[in-house]
Amino acid sequence: MPEKPTYSVTSAIHTQTGEQRFVIVDRDGRMHPAGTAWLQYLSDSGRSPLTAREYGRRVAGYLSWCAQTMDWRTATLSHIALWRQIVAATPMGKTNGPAVTRAASTVQLWVIAVRSFYEWADAHELLETDLIARMTQLKYFPPGTRAGGEFGVTRRVLVDSLRSVTETEATPRWIADADARTALTHLELGTRDRFLVDLLSTTGIRVGEALSLFVADLHFGGGSRQLGCHHVDPHFHVRVGNSVENRARAKGRPRTLFVHRDVVEAYIDYALERREILSAASVRDSSPHVFVNVRSEPRWLGRAMSYQSVKRLMDRCSRAIGHDLSGPHMLRHTFATRLLRGIDCDPVPIDVVQSLLGHASITSTRIYTHDVETAMKAATSALAPRPTPPMTASR
Repeated sequence: MPEKPTYSVTSAIHTQTGEQRFVIVDRDGRMHPAGTAWLQYLSDSGRSPLTAREYGRRVAGYLSWCAQTMDWRTATLSHIALWRQIVAATPMGKTNGPAVTRAASTVQLWVIAVRSFYEWADAHELLETDLIARMTQLKYFPPGTRAGGEFGVTRRVLVDSLRSVTETEATPRWIADADARTALTHLELGTRDRFLVDLLSTTGIRVGEALSLFVADLHFGGGSRQLGCHHVDPHFHVRVGNSVENRARAKGRPRTLFVHRDVVEAYIDYALERREILSAASVRDSSPHVFVNVRSEPRWLGRAMSYQSVKRLMDRCSRAIGHDLSGPHMLRHTFATRLLRGIDCDPVPIDVVQSLLGHASITSTRIYTHDVETAMKAATSALAPRPTPPMTASR
């Protein structure tokens, strides 16, 4: 019996247009027609390359499982629920310590990707079951809740069998261990990596925004009238329209963020080393990007840094400090959580944190206040407005 194919995501060049796109292929390089067409749909719909790749990676894993169990077009709700349990119970990669399974919020991202794939397949009449109708249910979110907003809302959500039994509203993972945060701050890294980690940790920008930064966006010596910028203190501008070379995408709001002098010094160290390395290799430093390759093969030197390189950096940091870092987004979550909860600083108003993070809606920022709200409720309950007087014995 021939071995069942294991699918994966890779990039390919379209032979007619020359366009680079993501495709789902088996071990022999054969494309999965539906999976690849769905990835193209995601790209055409405006999804970032990073989103398309991550969705594709998860669906490729699901299709690999289907290849060993049943035809993906005949899947039922029970099949999806079983697969979800397997994803939740399967350890992530190889670690030196005990096996680590995926967080409930991460498992849900796998289910969401598969749901997206099946919604596309259903719209193209590729399914032989009514799976999509059974995957979701209507749920009412009352006013005053984070999901319900001011007036309340009814919308479709995944059925209970596809959700964690303890799941409510996912709380972002952050570096709660103070020793781990300190270790990351003092970890010995190359100048580029040190600057990147410091920038993500102290400003909370998304990794896509960092990889989209151009050198011209950094005003670390202050602004000037010639630049059309009147800010005096060191800062940088997060822009959405930069013509990037690495397929990164800045999807937050354009904004100006200020930086500490330590971050400026880290950038100076990196800029000097970047110039020295590229000059020694006779590579023209022509990329407008802030973050470029400085430790790679000659043909890649000076090119814009990719998300995969950042992920590998986070993996190295995770091993070095002995703390699980699921990705660069944990630095953003840690930044926001510390500000709102007043960890090593005075608490910062939520609207200020919203502006720093580039959130269009303050509802997105409230996910970092879950523990604070719980503590506030407990504190309020502990102090009754009119304490009950002690009872006296009747005569």
